[in-house]
Amino acid sequence: MVKLIAIVGATGLQGGSVLRTFHASGEYKIRAITRNPNSNTAKDISKEYPDVDWAQADLDNLSSLSKAFSGADVVFGVTNSGDPELIKAALAGDYEAEYRQGKNIIDAAIAAKVDSLIFSSMYSLKQLSGGKYLDGIFLETKYNAEQYLLSKASQIKGFIVHLGYYLENFTRTVRISDDDQVVEFPFYVKPTTKLPFVDVANDTGPVVKYALDHPDECLGLPLEVSGGYYEAQEFVKAYTDVTGKPARYVQLPYEATGLIFATQMFKSYDEFGYFGLRTEFLERNKRIDHKFTTPTEFWKNRKWDGLSK
Repeated sequence: MVKLIAIVGATGLQGGSVLRTFHASGEYKIRAITRNPNSNTAKDISKEYPDVDWAQADLDNLSSLSKAFSGADVVFGVTNSGDPELIKAALAGDYEAEYRQGKNIIDAAIAAKVDSLIFSSMYSLKQLSGGKYLDGIFLETKYNAEQYLLSKASQIKGFIVHLGYYLENFTRTVRISDDDQVVEFPFYVKPTTKLPFVDVANDTGPVVKYALDHPDECLGLPLEVSGGYYEAQEFVKAYTDVTGKPARYVQLPYEATGLIFATQMFKSYDEFGYFGLRTEFLERNKRIDHKFTTPTEFWKNRKWDGLSK
C-alpha cells in the first residue's frame, strides 16, 4: 500500500523541496498543507502537480493540524522563524510562540496516529556556546521542540533535520555601491568565516527522503542539510565568476542587525562555527543520491546577475 506524507509549509522553500523530492520518487501519495490553499503559489504548484492533495491548517490551531494529518503515515513539519508574527511576538517578549507551533505539529501528529515525523529544527546556541549566548531564541525554540519530539519516542518515530545557512539569504540584502556601482553583499560575519551553505529549495528534500529510507542510521539524530563549508566571501567570488560582474563582500557590525538574538547568532558563527563546524555529515552526503548545490551552481541555477540601477 502506498504511504501518505503530509507536508507542512508545502508552498515554502523547505516544504516545496520535500514535495518535489517525494513526488519524483513515486513512492508516496502527497498531501500539501498550507495556511492558504488559494494563494497564487499554491495554485501554481497545483497546476504543476495536479495529483497532490491539499489541506488547510494553521500552526497555531491544533485541531486544524490534527485534521490535516488524518490518515497520514509520515509528516514533514517546519516552523518559519521569519514569520512577521513570530518576530513581533518575540519583540513583545513572547519567546515561546514558535515552540508552541512546533509542539502543535508534534501533538497533532501523535493524535492522528502518524508513524513518523520529520521535524526541521536547529541546534541549541546556548549549548554550543557553553552558556555564553542565551538569547538565540529562534534556535532555542526549535531545539526545545525537537527535544519534545524525541521525548515522545514511544508514540511516534522522530527524525530531525538541521539546515545550513540559506544561500538565498545573501540575495536579500544585495545592493549597488553609490561610489563605484559595484555590487555589494553586506553580511554580519568575517569574510573568512566558514558556513555550511544550503540551497534550501534543492537540498532539503533529498536529505529528508534519505532519513526515512535509513531509519536505523537516522532515527532520533540531527541530520545536517548542507553540501559543505565555504568561506562567507566565496559566495561573492562565485557571483563574479558566473556573471562577470565585479562584486565585494562588506562586513557589517554585529549590532547592525538591531536584534539581540540575531547579534548573538552571528557572533557565534565567528566564534564557535555554524553547527559547531561538525563535519561527520559530509561522509553521509556521499551516500545520498543527490548533488548538493555549490555557491557557483546556485548562481547558475538562479540566472540572476544582480540589481540594475
